[in-house]
Amino acid sequence: MTFNPNHLASRRRVLQAAGAAAATVAAPGWVRAQTEGPIVVGQTASLTGPLAFPFVEMNKGIKAAFDEFNERGGVDGRRIEFVSLDDAGSPEKAAANAKQLIEQNKILSFFACGGTTSVLGLMPVAQQAKVPLISPATGIDALRVHNPLVIHTRTGYSTEIAKIAQHLSTTTQTKCAVVYNDNPFSKAGLAAFEAAAKRYNNTDWKPFVLGPSPDDIPKLVAEIAAWGPTSIMSLHVGGIGVAFYKALREKVPAAPYVLSIVGTKPLMDALGEAAKGTTVAQIVPNPENSTIAVVRAYQNAMKKAGVAPFSYSSLEGYVASRILFEGLRRAGRHVTRDKLVPAFETMRPYDLGGYEVSYGPRDHEGSNFVELTYYNGERFRR
Repeated sequence: MTFNPNHLASRRRVLQAAGAAAATVAAPGWVRAQTEGPIVVGQTASLTGPLAFPFVEMNKGIKAAFDEFNERGGVDGRRIEFVSLDDAGSPEKAAANAKQLIEQNKILSFFACGGTTSVLGLMPVAQQAKVPLISPATGIDALRVHNPLVIHTRTGYSTEIAKIAQHLSTTTQTKCAVVYNDNPFSKAGLAAFEAAAKRYNNTDWKPFVLGPSPDDIPKLVAEIAAWGPTSIMSLHVGGIGVAFYKALREKVPAAPYVLSIVGTKPLMDALGEAAKGTTVAQIVPNPENSTIAVVRAYQNAMKKAGVAPFSYSSLEGYVASRILFEGLRRAGRHVTRDKLVPAFETMRPYDLGGYEVSYGPRDHEGSNFVELTYYNGERFRR
């Protein structure tokens, strides 16, 4: 028999192609789902209950961004799908949702999950399955320790608190009553405020713990009024907060300060007159300011999607989505979980047009944007 090297090379190519095809068929479903068809990202979030508003609003901005991106062709023709599940703020339900998103929905990554209890519930599941978490919708410091699976697009609560502490120092409102709950979120905020106050040489502040019962309100209001603060820092979330602050502002005229997660329009509306003069830390630009390029793009996308009005929370969702899309674009059409996070790490920096993020192999913080706004009874002003 005559030896034909071309025939051997041809046979080798056929065998290699067959092997590759067999490997594709044999690959786990989630691998094929990542590289073929739509790219799916999943959210578990507190979409019902007393803390639902920021996440419901955020999803409006996410919808607007996804509609816009898919209309423009997605990632090299691959559509991006967003699967959202409600966990009502229960960490146990968040864990169950996370398993469903991984096993049934075959997600590439988690995206825009929140708030704090939801994220803490899903993280063990994400860690075990090695599924990235992009843009967690919480600024809790426990999540800011570098994690190779987590990419942040918003700043942390400690940065918001530091901005407030600095402002109190420059305006001589340093006699600050810091109201917190006996839970991990509030205690972490209290520790961050203590550190920031020390940085700005403020020793004239005092913590006050708010219990879970409405019966605790009159006594605590009386204690704070007797101390006579020039400012109030709220680290309290949910529960009896509205009743407490209405009662407090009747007795104490001090200026109130709150974090972005609770500085929402519905909460201000619920507080009524008691909300006037509240200073809110915001972690995205003013959603009404069309002179900022990314805000202008957000407004156009929201109008096209029919999901107005504009809000800080929906702008956060839009911004987070745009950053996700850039990460997917850099990872390429055949993106996998292993390729996604390194793609973000090439953004050094990335400017959306008025909102900048920066990442690296040991830096997944993203943004440190914070600005303080003043609520005048109708809207937020700088």
